[in-house]
Amino acid sequence: MHTQPTTITSDQVKSMKDLLIREEYSLPRVGQILSGKIISVSKANVLVDLGATGIGIVYPGQFFENTDRIRALSPGDEISAVLLELENEDGYRELSLKAAQLTTSWQRIHALKDSGEVFTAQILNINKGGLIMQVEGVQGFLPLSQLSSDHYPKIDGGDTSKIVQALQKFKGESFLVKVLDFNEAEGKLIVSERAIQDETTRGELAKFQIGQIVEGDVTEVTDFGAFIRISGQLDGLVHASEIAWKFVEDPRQVLRAGDHVTAKIISLDGGRMALSLKALFPDPWLSVEQTFSVGQKVAGTVLRIRSNGAFVQLNDDIVGLLPNAEFRDRPDRQIIVGAQVSCAVVSIDSTDHKLLLTLEG
Repeated sequence: MHTQPTTITSDQVKSMKDLLIREEYSLPRVGQILSGKIISVSKANVLVDLGATGIGIVYPGQFFENTDRIRALSPGDEISAVLLELENEDGYRELSLKAAQLTTSWQRIHALKDSGEVFTAQILNINKGGLIMQVEGVQGFLPLSQLSSDHYPKIDGGDTSKIVQALQKFKGESFLVKVLDFNEAEGKLIVSERAIQDETTRGELAKFQIGQIVEGDVTEVTDFGAFIRISGQLDGLVHASEIAWKFVEDPRQVLRAGDHVTAKIISLDGGRMALSLKALFPDPWLSVEQTFSVGQKVAGTVLRIRSNGAFVQLNDDIVGLLPNAEFRDRPDRQIIVGAQVSCAVVSIDSTDHKLLLTLEG
């Protein structure tokens, strides 16, 4: 007895094609993040139950970068991994925990940038450009220019080697920062501490105006001036030239940290407050011609020697200049700081605070 061959109708062929198409589309894609439960953990691999998707395997090269995280995994734990290969030669879905961690990290970094959220990041190392930090498992960079005023070393002249040396004390500490920019494709992440302070500072600066008299405490004195804490985290800088009408060689001889001072705001440009202590006192140059006149013979003390000549202290507030032309050789070869000299006044410019001298005798 012969059986008749089964005839497959066109409708049946169509439904089989639909089934195959649906099955194909239900398969996971390479690069997709899959979730599952750990079956077993060993030095050789981690097996993962992916449910209807099958069994996944993670080989050592695709473990977490942090070995402690692998040791902490146990059967039954829920994990996420990136699909590297749909089916390897052993029939497993090949997975990567490392890639999943990195993908999740960049997603989190993207969210941090969009939200402007402030977060804590640990300092791993310091180089001449700034601080290397750990952000969501990704190495980020905090440039020197993006440090807050509280952490930026106050080094006169901006000597890079001295700045890096001063920053070493922060290694291992954590700073509050926000994402400034990133490029996932290039693996670059820039964070900023200053951006947080700038936002606060802009709000604080809006409360002040040029010419206003303020009070504050000296927080730090440097070669080039002193920083005054006015309110909250808002600091103003009194440059050395604004401490007093007389020449101040070393601001530390006049001001100390903790001193309470009154100052005048002279600038609010660039998100910075510039202060003056001497602006609270009469400008002695406004009455200089009542004390000195052209041709007058005067005596003074050499205060300092610079490339353009020797500066001579004539009284408590007025300093005159003996230009290089007054010397047969370089001023520092003919005269010393502290020497007494006899001079005559050549010219007076009260507006630019300049008094030109010539040597007598």
